[in-house]
Amino acid sequence: GLYGARYQEIPRLAPHYQVSFYASIGWTFYAWASLVHAMACGPSPLLPLSVAEPLHTAACVVYLVSCLYFYSYHWGRHVRHAVEGRFRPWFAAGLASLTAVHGLTVGHIWKMLDDPGWFATVAKIYPDQWQWIADTRLLELYLTAAALFLVILHLRGVLTGTKNAALVFLGTVILPTAALFLETFSIDAVAWQHYFMVGPKYW
Repeated sequence: GLYGARYQEIPRLAPHYQVSFYASIGWTFYAWASLVHAMACGPSPLLPLSVAEPLHTAACVVYLVSCLYFYSYHWGRHVRHAVEGRFRPWFAAGLASLTAVHGLTVGHIWKMLDDPGWFATVAKIYPDQWQWIADTRLLELYLTAAALFLVILHLRGVLTGTKNAALVFLGTVILPTAALFLETFSIDAVAWQHYFMVGPKYW
């Protein structure tokens, strides 16, 4: 709904907001597809795994292209600002935190594409892994919309500057990521150990 209500205004925004908006569409599509895939590995699938697998694979490509598009622009912008003497360290720190979080998903995608049997292996060892992935993607869907809403507030002069950036990066990146890591202590799932596991391809 937020995308549909605001897309007409995007061409009038500054380029860095346009890049963020279009990249977020790709990230949202991946979060939805990954949610469907995770649910397909659980007890109450939304779609059969035979449909969820190719959907997830297509979404992986969309996600990677979105990341390349977003980070090549925004890190390039920060480098340019540094050269021009306009470097803002807090904004760069926030972007670094977002880069790290997206890097975790890139790692997940890499493992999935490298070995199609990897996630099934992880799920057998950690039966609630599908739930953790589903919770992660649901949170991503909500937080992406929240971040876009905060951008809208900034553009309307309601919550601007450093306060807006701090709320975006702390409220939609850093604190939710910490909460997801803590969730693994209450369910049979892992937040990072599975990156070091291998599937049937390497047996």
